Amino acid sequence: MYVCVIGGSGLVGSATVYDLLKNNVQVKVIDIRKPRFNVNYEYGDLNNVEDIANKIRNCDYVINTSQYYFNIKAMDASLKAGVNYIDLGGLFWMTMKQNEKEKEFEKENLLALIGMGAEPGITNVMARYLYERYGVPEKIKIRNGWRSQGFKLNWSVDTQMDEITMKAPVWKDGKYEYYEPLSLSEEVEFSNPVNKIKTYLTIHSELATFPKSFEGVKYVDWMEGGDGFEAVIVLGKIFGDNTEVLGIKSRDYLKELLKTKNLIGSSEDEWESAKILFEYEDKKKELEILIPPKEGFDGTQYGAGIPSSIAVQMKVKGVGVLPPEKIINPEPFFEELKKRGFIIVNN
Repeated sequence: MYVCVIGGSGLVGSATVYDLLKNNVQVKVIDIRKPRFNVNYEYGDLNNVEDIANKIRNCDYVINTSQYYFNIKAMDASLKAGVNYIDLGGLFWMTMKQNEKEKEFEKENLLALIGMGAEPGITNVMARYLYERYGVPEKIKIRNGWRSQGFKLNWSVDTQMDEITMKAPVWKDGKYEYYEPLSLSEEVEFSNPVNKIKTYLTIHSELATFPKSFEGVKYVDWMEGGDGFEAVIVLGKIFGDNTEVLGIKSRDYLKELLKTKNLIGSSEDEWESAKILFEYEDKKKELEILIPPKEGFDGTQYGAGIPSSIAVQMKVKGVGVLPPEKIINPEPFFEELKKRGFIIVNN
């Protein structure tokens, strides 16, 4: 098997590359920066779709771990190259745009597996697991928490700023309602070592696929929180709208400042938890997965990077643009997670 990883030099993409290499998969990294591992590498910029298509043409799968703004360009490159495509999520609005490419992938008999990270990704497969056992619930609540002693921004700064500034969708009685970001909150009891966390309503990818995948569900929302999140909220209020000040875009300034202060990277002791709650008229069912720090990656990076590697090693098949809950079989997927140190908590 030959897998190309676009963005494989990044904080999360490096975890994907690590797992592929560890399992003896032939890998090529395509990025604007050289990867941290000794692996086949080619410079590539997703602004040049034709060039990326040429570089991925002989791959069995392409995993796009780049900034989600480039998802459509990465999909276009995959279509040109005739290669099956996987990414880690599109933050709702991009996922909705990606769904519109369904017919293009069907025409080429190709798969686009969208949102195969941790959240989305693991959360989607968890939801399928509960759905297969208990049927469509009245409500689906997706909760994400993390616990860390340090403070570093350990994934895309732009994505975090988007979550804090963009309106958050909630699926309610057959339609989307949009709330101000962070306007709703809830304390959630996760398993040890994450424990009790205050979570906040933000925009997220699962909302783009759950209402269709679990047709008949009346309510779906997403909330997240953890150590350092309130500080990120403050940064979002200051820098998130990307206003230009003194000729500098505020987010560009923030990213450079964080790099200078060594505040972008791995929070080595961080554990993460993903929890799905299905609420019925007469019962509640939930499933939780704890994600450890491992192999030099923290829980966020490890959790987001590993699932796409597992998917290609499972030789995932399908045609069209599909979310994980449509094509990933939960039991073997969970077994692969457990082999890598993830902890399944079934309540």
